[in-house]
Amino acid sequence: MVFRSFSRLVQTTSSRQASLGSATCAKPSSSSTSSSFPPLRYHIFNEPLPYPVGLKLQNDIIDVRLKAKKEDPVGSRGTGDVVLLLEHTPTYTTGRRDNSPNPNELHPEEKKVQNVGASFYITKRGGQVTYHGPGQLVGYPILDLNVMETPTRCYVEYLQAMLAEYARDDLGIKNVSAPHPDGHVGVFSSPIEKFASIGIHLSHRITSHGFAMNVTPSPIKWFDLVMACGLADVHATSVHDLLARSSSENGFLPPALPSVNQVAHSLIPKFGEMFSRDIAPLTNENGEEGKELESILQLVEKAEKEAKDINQKHGRFPLEPDLSKSKRVTI
Repeated sequence: MVFRSFSRLVQTTSSRQASLGSATCAKPSSSSTSSSFPPLRYHIFNEPLPYPVGLKLQNDIIDVRLKAKKEDPVGSRGTGDVVLLLEHTPTYTTGRRDNSPNPNELHPEEKKVQNVGASFYITKRGGQVTYHGPGQLVGYPILDLNVMETPTRCYVEYLQAMLAEYARDDLGIKNVSAPHPDGHVGVFSSPIEKFASIGIHLSHRITSHGFAMNVTPSPIKWFDLVMACGLADVHATSVHDLLARSSSENGFLPPALPSVNQVAHSLIPKFGEMFSRDIAPLTNENGEEGKELESILQLVEKAEKEAKDINQKHGRFPLEPDLSKSKRVTI
């Protein structure tokens, strides 16, 4: 199925203007993008991905894209643009902005989460310490910003705006701010609550990493063990918590709470709207764009199989941290 970008998206709505941080990052016009670029492809994973599997997959897709651009700079324009939506197995990561790691010692935040049931990785993305795991939707858009003629800052603002508008307009969550009133990147439900984070990396102007949105409350206890994103006065919350709170305050029965998979499917058309692109699944029927997309599909299928094998060998992953073996460290 191909999701079409609607004609109403030619004009920027007032809500989108409120979400975007500057007038210079107005939403791309559908007249200049949707008709000239191939569809933006997507894949929603059924299997939780161990973090190294997801990281390798992103790097391998970028290698395929760079090879295609070298072989055919004109014909490959935007063909390999793909959005990966998934959950990770329990993992803490930190990004390149975090200058605290000493190569001869454990990362200060890693000391806090030894033996709680989650891995810890230092990555090349922007941002500081965060958590990924069951109950959280992770999005990895792998997009060529040069082809899209999109500045890096605007790309981050587009992701923020898309997530904020979904939470506010589709889910009915109130008081959504993106970015934080003090300028911190992410999506917040109040100055002290955050439910979605953004951290990206660029390689030859092709994006990797992306965003993470807490859908269920499962990630919250994991977040409580670290100073997430370096914000001491901000704590994590989730879509479910915010919807339940809103219902309680208004005296209504709680709505049917969306699953991570349902949120993933709801966000797919939002990518097409935000970037004014048609959007279609990554499948074996990729038409004339075949070779590059076929290589990407093979990588995705390989990653999903590898994740399934690892998860079956490991057994069930914990839904909350095991503090019985952890030595809490105050830093």
